[in-house]
Amino acid sequence: MIGKQIKGTGFRGCLNYVLGKKDAALIGGTMCGQTPEELAAEFAIARQLRPNLKVAVFHATLSVDSTEKLEDSEENDQRWLAIAANYMKAMEFDNNQYAVVKHSDTEHDHIHIVASRICLDGGVVDDSWDYYKSQETIRQLERSYNLESVTPSWETDKRAQTTGEHRQLKSKGNKSVRVQLQDLIDEVTQDNPSMPEFVERLQQQAVEVQVGLTRTGFSKGISYNLDGVALSGTQLGKAYTFCGLQKHRGVSYDQGRDNALIEALMQPQHLANAPSEAEENELELSQSELETTEPATPATANELELQLSILPERDETQWQKVRSHLAVEYSLPLELLEKLHSHSWLYAASEKAVFTARTLEGEARFAFVLDERGNFTTTQPLSSEAAFWVATTGEIERAVIACNPIEALSILLIEQENNQDNSTTPPPTIYLGIERASQLPIEFLQELDSVIIAIAENSQLARNALALLPNAELVNPQSSWNDIWIQLIEQEEQNIQPNNQPYKQRIQDIELD
Repeated sequence: MIGKQIKGTGFRGCLNYVLGKKDAALIGGTMCGQTPEELAAEFAIARQLRPNLKVAVFHATLSVDSTEKLEDSEENDQRWLAIAANYMKAMEFDNNQYAVVKHSDTEHDHIHIVASRICLDGGVVDDSWDYYKSQETIRQLERSYNLESVTPSWETDKRAQTTGEHRQLKSKGNKSVRVQLQDLIDEVTQDNPSMPEFVERLQQQAVEVQVGLTRTGFSKGISYNLDGVALSGTQLGKAYTFCGLQKHRGVSYDQGRDNALIEALMQPQHLANAPSEAEENELELSQSELETTEPATPATANELELQLSILPERDETQWQKVRSHLAVEYSLPLELLEKLHSHSWLYAASEKAVFTARTLEGEARFAFVLDERGNFTTTQPLSSEAAFWVATTGEIERAVIACNPIEALSILLIEQENNQDNSTTPPPTIYLGIERASQLPIEFLQELDSVIIAIAENSQLARNALALLPNAELVNPQSSWNDIWIQLIEQEEQNIQPNNQPYKQRIQDIELD
């Protein structure tokens, strides 16, 4: 069974969609209404319990394979209602309004569940980690109702052998390179080695290993080469990616301890034999050429000159004004703004805010420029993967992609606020703001356990990002994430006003460069 869920702000629009489809049928739920108008009015009654909650709509879709549809329509409806009831209870919607609508417009039998996040006692269903909670619930429902199990991409541990690999092993007794690499990696990780030990052990088995590390400590991926066949960690399976080795195979990694050793191990081996006479002459010629060549401009100077040519000129005299504008208009905490400014990821140019877009190595490639009217423009980008990004501390396991820097920062703040009093917090996460999908560091994102595209699903940007990252989860904001963040802050301030205590925003540590 396959499931997905999104949150939204308007019940009427969602109901018009699910009930407006051809052959759509309202088969049950916890409500009395039969039409979109009646159901929306019913949802509005409970919404009065939490008038300041903007994102009140929960919309889930559950689908089974075409072969698993029951022939008896009444029996099929009853099974779907039982599945829906069990799903909603597991998702903690057991005291909430919801309607179940069955669609028959595709070959896959499926239902839509439209629910209110507002409980009938005035509480609100926590949506932290609801994607993972939904996947776990679906796995349990598959067992309970004997449905085909569809393993999500983030649960994949080891890619199974293909039919051709099975045939090759059976007829010739030969394992494919992919299977050989999987077996070798399983063998050398049995005693939980460090990452440099892991790389060195594979090299001793004639496996060439390449690890892409950035100056900011991120892994851009790991790949293996055996007998001239190169495969990425993702091609072997989740357990063989840089993050997967740590999570599933017990390989330990510490950036400060290991990076220099890993880079040294990946350097070309020096030849053991002394150079021949011809080689000596070639070396002497090379040395002579070097002595007569003018010293090259240092790479760091070139890079600095390049950055200055693509970024607007800084105007520190306007920083206080720009900072105040961002704090007042977008409710961005001063502490966060100052931290970004101190690392040159945010500064003032004239009276505009400039957010620098950088590679994972920290190199500025273009800039997002925000004017006083709230419009973003971008400078001419260099041809490389770069985005505005911030990350919470720790080895990154998750990415959230937004359509600009303000949206990316708003999602970071929303998640931190929602999880201040919650024992379950998101894993270390990188938050990216992009203008075009081509700016995404695809190889790095493919290594992560979870990628969320938090962009309006009807936008071209969301479609392009999903095409590059087909296993990502699409979360439709319905409105801007910054609007949601501002409303959340206003609600918190109203809640603490009777106590006459100022509201304090707590900012989790973020990593820059």
